[in-house]
Amino acid sequence: MKKLHVAIMVIMLLAMVPCALYAGETGASPGTTAAKAQEDERLPIHKQEKWQFFLAPYAWIPGANIRTTVSGQTTSVNVAWWDILKQMFKGNAIGAMGRAEVWKGRWGFFMDSYFSYIGVSVSDSPGKTITVGRHPVLQLPVSVHLTGDVKAIARMGSLDVGPRFLLGTVPLGANKTLPVLSFEALAGARINFFNQYLRLGVDGQSIGPDFFRTPGASFVSRFDRVFAEPFLGSRLGLWLTPKAVITFKSTVGGFTLVADNNLDADLELAFGYRVSSKTYVYGAYRAHYTEFSQSKDSLNLSVSGWLHGPLLGVVFTF
Repeated sequence: MKKLHVAIMVIMLLAMVPCALYAGETGASPGTTAAKAQEDERLPIHKQEKWQFFLAPYAWIPGANIRTTVSGQTTSVNVAWWDILKQMFKGNAIGAMGRAEVWKGRWGFFMDSYFSYIGVSVSDSPGKTITVGRHPVLQLPVSVHLTGDVKAIARMGSLDVGPRFLLGTVPLGANKTLPVLSFEALAGARINFFNQYLRLGVDGQSIGPDFFRTPGASFVSRFDRVFAEPFLGSRLGLWLTPKAVITFKSTVGGFTLVADNNLDADLELAFGYRVSSKTYVYGAYRAHYTEFSQSKDSLNLSVSGWLHGPLLGVVFTF
């Protein structure tokens, strides 16, 4: 199954190569006098003679469809992104994301990172009452009132760093500058981080002639995972007007060659609109796939699934 996933994702990336090569042969930045006279109105992909800087804070609200198998026992977690949004309003979830890019000519460098925290604490104060017997002298019923609490914390994030190269552009209209397609190649290193903490607590007290309280018990589980991996990717841009653009970015990392046979992928479809000479706003839908397995102390663990949801952001250009 892993090899099939790798093949599909690599083919997805390589399928863009013929178009990109064609773009490199036919695409060129406008060299007309009018374009030079209105330099600030040119598209970013056509300003190859100058340095360009982009800073893009964004908010991603991902839902989860994760499948986990531990020693042959499989469980699934399915949480919609709007349920995560509710937790953000309650203060149980936070996120920090952002992207920075620098371009000069066809080359560039980028950093893209996100960090998210989800924490939930639940106390069952009503609890459950269980009759355990009768008082040996008074012969009155004796019951135990159980209470419990659950605390779950998950932290996750990633950091992508690497070069970007503009393969070329292809105008889509005869004798027209717009619309135009742009093709970019991406590569680099990806650092993944995941931390999970789970605590289950149980306490109780008797109901009857004698009062006693149990000392309580708790179960704690921790899971940490940090590793670096290579990735390859591409970004396509459909520049509709001087203000409107649609982009599709895809990356594939790990290739089952690094830690825990890891394979992951990012897909993002976005629409951006320039609201001022140096500011774009954009909305997107982003999906992240991950798959890995571990074997430790006779415990076999495998995890696979998707994080996906809407994304909103702003791009500032300098």
